Amino acid sequence: MDRTNIAGIVTEASDNIIYVCTIDTNELLYLNEAGRTVLGVSEREYLGKKCYAVLQGRDKPCPSCTNRRLLREGRCRFETYNERIGRYYTCQDKLIEVEGETLRLEVASDSTEEMEQRSNLQARLDVERTLVRCARTLSGDTEGGTGVDELLCVLGEFYDADRAYLFESTTGNNVSNTYEWCAAGVSPEIDNLQEISLDDFGSWMESFDAVGMVHIIDAERTLDHDSQEYKTLAPQGIDSLIAVPVHDAAGEMIAFLGVDNPRRNTEEFMLLRSLTYFIQNELEKRKLLDRLGELSRVDSLTGVGNRNRYLEVLDEFDERPPASFGVVFVDINDLKLANDTQGHSYGDLMIRRMSGLVCDLFPDDVYRIGGDEFVVLAANLERDEFEARTASLRERAANDDVASASIGAVWSDAGEAASILVNRADKLMYAEKRRYRESLEGRRAR
Repeated sequence: MDRTNIAGIVTEASDNIIYVCTIDTNELLYLNEAGRTVLGVSEREYLGKKCYAVLQGRDKPCPSCTNRRLLREGRCRFETYNERIGRYYTCQDKLIEVEGETLRLEVASDSTEEMEQRSNLQARLDVERTLVRCARTLSGDTEGGTGVDELLCVLGEFYDADRAYLFESTTGNNVSNTYEWCAAGVSPEIDNLQEISLDDFGSWMESFDAVGMVHIIDAERTLDHDSQEYKTLAPQGIDSLIAVPVHDAAGEMIAFLGVDNPRRNTEEFMLLRSLTYFIQNELEKRKLLDRLGELSRVDSLTGVGNRNRYLEVLDEFDERPPASFGVVFVDINDLKLANDTQGHSYGDLMIRRMSGLVCDLFPDDVYRIGGDEFVVLAANLERDEFEARTASLRERAANDDVASASIGAVWSDAGEAASILVNRADKLMYAEKRRYRESLEGRRAR
């Protein structure tokens, strides 16, 4: 798969409205297909326009603009009503870095149906208050996970349960307990409930499909004591439970939410079912942001770490120097000349070829930090092995028929800061680059 297209595929396929704009001028740089469709605009009509004009139909910045808050906190979540569209949205804003510029990324999911559903729950005030409390808990989550923990606390207290939990789908037909709340005096079970096969809980899947929930009232009397279901529940002291599935937009189950041994509101299922909407959006938005975060650290042309990831790793090594550390600085020769004379497609071929040569020898340690520059940060590699790989790289680069390179390499086991070794390798690379150019000019003179 071409990694350059992954970010576009993810954002264009999302049902959520996703846009990116500048912090200083509020100019829209990107609006995904869902946003263009809802707002009825084309790329020509929104690109470079003010976000508040396109999204809200305003002639000046929104009173609730999150720019200042983002500059303080880095991210925020909130609910808003869009008067232009006439819909409610739950939004998550985050600062992102793109080519050295700080931008605002927003993911907005339509929460209108949930808002309307809330207004119809007037007869169940306790459920409504708890539901709103849970929604606010998730909306206030800026740490990535703490909101779910607090929601489970609210849920467990509403049902006066022993535990409240979220299981997420993992590999194959397995699920794992990813979040758990326990009442005072109740032992946690999360560590014992990893990679549980749903094949052993066939009746649960049937019940999820048929009635949208699992409700066990008396496990001791109703479950077969030889079943894996009973053998899993009994050691945890579970005699009753309520669980509801969480589905993605395609209808596939991605998680389930539940409580153990509820003692209050045991016939009230609306709260759990309503909360699946929030959980679904939480999981999908977190997954999307994780993917975008990963892409922000990967060079799209070569698939190696980009400059952002390089700086992160360099800081880590500066703080905790490894026992031994090797740095290789690689600069592709004549890339600009190739771009000018043979086109950027050939230049890209040179970049990919050099990336392949370096990755063959240092598969997990390569970063592209500039147009024609790669850096290898090799921790805990023996000197002989490091020098052998570096020599092999020099030989391959010298004999390759597509791309050659100037290379500087240093190795140390003296606990020196990584950034110092990088600077030393950089100088050695430039010295070799200078010799390469002098040799080239000498051949031309002859």
